[in-house]
Amino acid sequence: MSQIEQRLQDLKEIAIVIDSWDDIFSDFDPRPLNERTVSGDFIEELKKRYKETRKGNFIIKICAPVSLKEEESERKVVQRLKKEFRFRQLRRKKSLVRIRIRGIIFVLIGVSSLTFLTLATYFKFLSQLRIEMLNIVLMPLGWFGFWEGLSKLIDTSPAPAQEAVLFEKLAKATYQFNYIEAEVKPAKA
Repeated sequence: MSQIEQRLQDLKEIAIVIDSWDDIFSDFDPRPLNERTVSGDFIEELKKRYKETRKGNFIIKICAPVSLKEEESERKVVQRLKKEFRFRQLRRKKSLVRIRIRGIIFVLIGVSSLTFLTLATYFKFLSQLRIEMLNIVLMPLGWFGFWEGLSKLIDTSPAPAQEAVLFEKLAKATYQFNYIEAEVKPAKA
């Protein structure tokens, strides 16, 4: 398969039909297009379509009525969408880093607790009563911290990572606008 054929196969098209800019942005946000909040419904629809075609780069075709045709509006919409998707991608990545850092902290606390308890028992630099009292607290803390930390490092939910990839692809996607004439349906008599 040639590189051109592979490139064409890797490009995926997601077409979405809108009636107004309120289908992309929140109905309740009166700010200009380049500042408006992106609609949750629009993002959910993109997520659904992404699940159908995960691989490759995306072309997002927004089909809109001719009345919305304006180059400045198109530029603002694309700019706002890319900015929003980059923001969401960074937020997901930060969330993953935060989970992993907590996992490392848990492991370190667990290992430190168990190490201290082992050293205190071996070198007997505390009285036997104090070692037994510390054993009651540090043993469960150590094992819990160790295993819970490993769990956070190894077995994190794949959802944040998958969403980070999704939002990265949406931020890098090509956005195209297709304008369609509205169909006029005759009224029934």
